[in-house]
Amino acid sequence: MGERILVVDDSPWEREQLSALLALDGLEAVAVSDGRRALELLKSDSFRLMITDWNMPDFDGLSLLKEVRAQRIPIGIILLTGYGDTALAVEAMKAGADDFESKPIDPARVRRLVARVMDRRALLDEKERLGRQAKREFGFHKMVSRSAKMRKVFDLIEHVGPLGSTVLIHGETGTGKELVAQAIHEADTGRHGPFVVVNCAALTESLLESELFGHERGAFTGADRMHQGRFERADGGTLFLDEVGDVPAIMQAKLLRVLQTGEFQRVGGTQTIKVDVRVVAASNKRLEDEVKAGRIRSDLFYRLSVIRIDLPPLRERVEDVPLLVAHFLDDQREQSFPPVTEVDPEAMEAMMHHAWPGNVRELENAVRAAVAMTEGPILRRGSLPATVAPRSSEPAGGPLIDIDRPLHSVTDTLIERVERDYFQQLLERYRGNVARCALHSGLSRRSVTQKLQKYGLDRRAFRVGNRVDDDNADDADQA
Repeated sequence: MGERILVVDDSPWEREQLSALLALDGLEAVAVSDGRRALELLKSDSFRLMITDWNMPDFDGLSLLKEVRAQRIPIGIILLTGYGDTALAVEAMKAGADDFESKPIDPARVRRLVARVMDRRALLDEKERLGRQAKREFGFHKMVSRSAKMRKVFDLIEHVGPLGSTVLIHGETGTGKELVAQAIHEADTGRHGPFVVVNCAALTESLLESELFGHERGAFTGADRMHQGRFERADGGTLFLDEVGDVPAIMQAKLLRVLQTGEFQRVGGTQTIKVDVRVVAASNKRLEDEVKAGRIRSDLFYRLSVIRIDLPPLRERVEDVPLLVAHFLDDQREQSFPPVTEVDPEAMEAMMHHAWPGNVRELENAVRAAVAMTEGPILRRGSLPATVAPRSSEPAGGPLIDIDRPLHSVTDTLIERVERDYFQQLLERYRGNVARCALHSGLSRRSVTQKLQKYGLDRRAFRVGNRVDDDNADDADQA
């Protein structure tokens, strides 16, 4: 027999009828009489498709459908409804059914429906397999990236994670500093304590001291019980000090002492508490500039920056946008039905060209908003926030996303389009001067020349009146 189908119906005659019908196409039917038994089988066995009746005592088909989808069991589902139950069918589709069929069933139509749903399920399974493969290839803890800059960050995390050293993470808002801190904590196999977070910018000086070091009962008005601070709670683990550049001056001295000695006292207390805590700090400000401005103590800066990790903004790793979009769509599967699994070319083009001032966090929020506005499995340009895809823009042509191609092939195509557009705009700005294009892009003149040759861009076409506008242009051509 072929692939296995789970048939759920409280009628013995209808179970037998469906089983015989499926056998005509070489499919093996496993038939049960109630939804609870079906759920048990789905947890312990593998099936390509489930056909379930709606009206069953105790645990009906809709309840079974919702439970299967809630548990993310990968299976196609066809729901059998009474004739004319259109409203019920719509409810079933919203709950996650792949399709429905009215009773009494039409044998020929059911066979076509089963074949169609199984083909669709096979496609979804392949996409999920490719997604898992991409995460294995490009994933790192809870992050994904194929950019060289981020791969260097991942390598650095793996190297410094087990060392136990204090780490300072610098990056713009939304670049994923907390995810990097979590990865460092998880890479530190010698520590078994918790990962504890405190946002230094969100608390006043007095609240920050209490949150970091705790307080004794009666230490101040409203302190009706002893409160453990974040250092104490992070003992044996990692304390993540987010936005450490906003720590007030008085608190900087107290923080420095803990970093030096591992000791502190609760607010209002006299007992010295000693902890073993690894500190990972982060800031969207360059702390060396804050030291020069007198806002951060130099000795605190040197204590925090034993190891330094700089996170690139998303605009410097645009090749990661398709990978991140796929990652966020996968996270949003349960938020919509049918799940949004594809991105049309115009939407991806808009996301590839957006500057992303809010970085990865802005991209994630944009995908969430677009999924909420999308009807159907394809995310379209009009569903994106207007800040990402202005409504007045002309749509870009040509297919960008083809899910039948391997992920690396799709992203290579996207990168080539972005690079060609980038160098074309540089040539327009500098009127064909390769040396200036190289200086602007941070590449060597030889690399820029190779890019221009690759994309068929003739720098002479960008000169004003076909004249060299800079004495260095000819030299650049020789690069």
